[in-house]
Amino acid sequence: MHDLKVSDPQATATGRPLRRLPGLQSPVWLVLVAAALLVAELTPALLRLPLGADEITYIARTSVRVSGVMLPPVHGQGAGLLAAPVTLITGSLTAVRVWMSVLSAVGLFLALLTWRGLRPMWVLAVAGLILASLAITQDSGVQIYPDWWGALGVLALTGLILQAVSGRLRSQAALPLIALASLLIVLMRPQNIVFIMGPAILAVVVVPGWRKPRLLIAMAIGAALGCLEWIIGAYVWYGGLATRLHEAGQEPPALSLYFALGTQERVLSGPWYCIPPAGCKGWTMPAETIWWAVFLGVAILGVVATWRTAARASAMLAAATAVWVFACYSFLVPFGAPRYILPSLAFLSVLAADGVAWLVTRTRWRTAGVAFACVFLLSGAISQRFVLQHLVASERTERPFQAEAAKLRSLGVRPPCAIWSPSVAYFVGCTAPWTGETMHELLSHTPQGAEGWRQVTLPDGKRIYVPR
Repeated sequence: MHDLKVSDPQATATGRPLRRLPGLQSPVWLVLVAAALLVAELTPALLRLPLGADEITYIARTSVRVSGVMLPPVHGQGAGLLAAPVTLITGSLTAVRVWMSVLSAVGLFLALLTWRGLRPMWVLAVAGLILASLAITQDSGVQIYPDWWGALGVLALTGLILQAVSGRLRSQAALPLIALASLLIVLMRPQNIVFIMGPAILAVVVVPGWRKPRLLIAMAIGAALGCLEWIIGAYVWYGGLATRLHEAGQEPPALSLYFALGTQERVLSGPWYCIPPAGCKGWTMPAETIWWAVFLGVAILGVVATWRTAARASAMLAAATAVWVFACYSFLVPFGAPRYILPSLAFLSVLAADGVAWLVTRTRWRTAGVAFACVFLLSGAISQRFVLQHLVASERTERPFQAEAAKLRSLGVRPPCAIWSPSVAYFVGCTAPWTGETMHELLSHTPQGAEGWRQVTLPDGKRIYVPR
């Protein structure tokens, strides 16, 4: 028989040592957070979420379904390319939701891993937990939207730049990864060069110790490759670069100054897309605003807590990027959409984790700090899940596209055809105008030309266009 050593914390009744928990610096904590996000996303409510209008336009050209639906000219094809390994093979909704969920979990792990050494690993895990628990994160993660990937891309880009300027990562590894992160960001949307990458570019130019031309060159190469996809698409689908630029300028909203700060704040808990005044009715779950205010307060605490530490530079860049992205979408876009500010929420999560770390390790009132941190994290995870369930239910009712397509097919509508709704057109096999394009402009771009189509009124009153 084995002797039991009570004083040995690894002793067991069988004489075998207990396996130690991963150390606080172990990447296992990031794996667990990524796994938690995956589990949260692989739930029936999210897996059965019908394709949204924007999702359909992103995958229309990389789908097994044949349709004439076009990607709006201002957008990038990046989100559709991420989904392409599945959408090019099958039209299964479950398959694409599972695929995007797995990619999201892996992406969160990799983005946080780029910050290794800049923060203790357990602090990064807390940041990942906060970000992964947000309703908009889980909702965006399973869908084919560019915003979540822009957030992960800029989180990784910032971490890699900080690693490079501090000498923690060799240039041979840092520069290709910086170019790759920049490519991902710009593939999602070309305008992300300004809206998301702006602070990182300015930091490398302005901060004396960070002025390394190689970093700018790496970002420029990645951004150029991302723009190249957009340029190639212009010649393949839009009749040339000049035409695509012109049509992109017609797509609303017009570039101008707006004041949507209040709208962006009000829709943090939904609706996920709000065009004032008609599209913004009431205030969804106003009580959740209390948690958002606490979240912001803890993030500010994180900035203060790191001010006299080695983490100050990274905290300041994270804060600057969060403010920059939020300001861009608050003053240059007239509507509210929480997924647009996911980059801000990603950096605020890192700062909030800094605040939590200070509360549980350095304060005189450590017990109270630990209690507050636990309440903050748990209340966020639970309340955000309620927000998610409520808004997913709303999304399901707002996406009856397949049912409407089935009704059109029952009325005898078959391709070639043109209808007003791209979302319904995708499931019927028709073509449709993107937002900002008239039906006449759409038909003019078809092989038949505008004069080769005639309007037909269906028994239910809907109007479609068929070839003469």
